[in-house]
Amino acid sequence: MPTASPQEPALELDFTQEVYELVRDTAPRLFAVVEEYRPGTDDADAVVVAWGLAYESGEAEVIHVGGVRRWRLPSAESVMRHFRRTEDRTPRLVWLAPLGADAGAREGCAA
Repeated sequence: MPTASPQEPALELDFTQEVYELVRDTAPRLFAVVEEYRPGTDDADAVVVAWGLAYESGEAEVIHVGGVRRWRLPSAESVMRHFRRTEDRTPRLVWLAPLGADAGAREGCAA
């Protein structure tokens, strides 16, 4: 049975690929909280008001843009209770697509 030295490039490449896949498969999902102003009108606008990480466990950490507020929540969706809908403003949770995903594979928005 042939043996391989730990210094062989093939083993190093395999290990590097395994580490990459471990990181990719366990990385939290990134999302933003966006407030849309006057949606559906000619002067509609939007601004990102918070960024969050959703973990495999379902929990999420969210930080308000500017660092004023932080939340540790049971789910990403639960952050929406901190951003109220008004007559001219609608908060929305927007998931970022994983790196390398094409535009058609983007996961989009959740109100």
